This record gives sequence, structure tokens and C-alpha cells, in this order.
Amino acid sequence: MSKTTTLIREKITPRQIAMTASFIALVFLATSLFYIPLVSSTGFFNIGEAFVYIAALIGGPIVGALAGGIGAAMADMVLGYGYFAPATLVLKGLEGFTVGFIYRTSKNMDQKLRYIVLGAVSIFLIGFSAFVTTPVLNGVAESSTIDIIFRFLDPSLFLQHILDPAVEDIYQIITLSIPGVLILLLAIFLCIFIWVIEYKMGEKGQMILSCLLAGPIIVIGYFLYEVFILTLSPDPAVAFQLALTEVPFNIAQVIFGIAIAVPIVSYLRELGIIPEAKDLDLWIGKKTNEIEPIE
Repeated sequence: MSKTTTLIREKITPRQIAMTASFIALVFLATSLFYIPLVSSTGFFNIGEAFVYIAALIGGPIVGALAGGIGAAMADMVLGYGYFAPATLVLKGLEGFTVGFIYRTSKNMDQKLRYIVLGAVSIFLIGFSAFVTTPVLNGVAESSTIDIIFRFLDPSLFLQHILDPAVEDIYQIITLSIPGVLILLLAIFLCIFIWVIEYKMGEKGQMILSCLLAGPIIVIGYFLYEVFILTLSPDPAVAFQLALTEVPFNIAQVIFGIAIAVPIVSYLRELGIIPEAKDLDLWIGKKTNEIEPIE
């Protein structure tokens, strides 16, 4: 049986069960307590991504999948975004599984195969970005510009709200127009960054790369879900434009998630709270014939 098949078919250990329950709670809390509703779409920005990555990097693909899918879907239900819960359960679960799977198996992957995978991902990211932001390709004239709307409570009313909660809310609206070409340039930069990580960075690079390769699952997945399942508008062009406004925020979630998760996992490893990557399987209770037991 191959290492890849063994990794997927391993039984969950008691430590994994405890870790999974803990990470489900952490993903739920991080998603539901620290979020920003998006006026320009039906979604919201949150930092739960970071704990999906932490769960996957420490606990592996199964823990990452359960923590990401269940924890984030529960937050959707509690926050009133239940219409996103089915997509979140699948997409965040798949994202968590992919991060853990890539991180655990990438070092044993043949170099040529690694290059093929990275090349395919790079071509797909650039192609997708070019399609959704180029009117000639997608047939939506408005897709060349992404309008993002921010809504802020008038700060001059904060004191009045404290003194009199009945004071009517007054919001300030700010609209930010982003040229679609910036999304394409960001995709190109991201692909270059992926290859730099592959060639130059060590253990931290492996963690970053695992998260980066899994990130497009939610960016593209939520976009397609909003366009074809939620149908945010009876007008396909408007639905396309509304779904497009959420793409930059989902990209930001991936970037912020990596920026939070990788330093935390690295620091926990430096403190000795979690072992080196090569000893993670033994640490969570899996049997292996390739590494000596930890005293």
C-alpha cells in the first residue's frame, strides 16, 4: 500500500479526536467572532482561515477537513449566512484536507511530479483570473472593474449610542473600484511566489506552499457557488459582477490566514509543543515503521 493511500485510510486516534473537537471550536470562534459583513455581496470577511490551516498543518488532512468544514459551516449558520453553509462545509472541508494532504506528502513526491502540479496550478490560476476579469472572454462588460462597497457606522454617533441605544444608525458608504487587471497581476505574482517558495524555502516554505495551493479552492469555489447556485440576481451579468466583488476578500482571507497560521505553527514547533514535521504522525498516535518512537 502506498504512503498516500495509507495517509487517507488511517484510523482516527483518540488524540486526533480531541484535536479535531478543539479545532472545530477554534475555527467556529475565529469565524464568528472576528468577521466583517460585505455590503457589495452576500458574504463576509473573517480570519477563520488561519485556524483551518493550523488544524491541517498540525493534525493532518482528516483533522483539517473536519475542523474546516464543520467549524466554518456552524459559524455560517449562527451568523445568519446559512445559505453559504452547504458550500462552506464542502469547500472549507476540502481546503483543510488539501492543506494537510499536500503538507504530509509533498516531501515524498517525485520532483518532476511536483513541477507538473505547480505548473498546472499556475496555468489554472492565471487562466481563471484572466477569464473572470476580461469582458471579451466572459461576455460581461462590467467585469473589467470590481466595485467593492464598504459601510461604516458614523463614528460621531458612538457616544450617542452608548448614552441612548435608540439613536438611529447612520452609515458612511465608501465605494472602491478595482481594475480587474489587478486581479490578473496578483495571480501572476502569486504564481511567481509559489515557484520561489519551491526553489528557495525550507520547512516554512512547505507550509506556505501547502496553504497557497489549497487557497484557490475557496476563492474559485465560492465564486462559482454564488454565480450558479445562489444566483444573486436574475440578471446573469449582475450575478457574475456581485460574485466577482467577493474574490479579492477571499484572496485576502487566504493571505491573512497564511500570515497568521505559519508563524504560529513554527513558534509552537520551536517551543517543543509540537514535534518536527517528520514526527507528526507518531505524535498524533499513528503507527509507522519509518521513524523511531519518541521517548
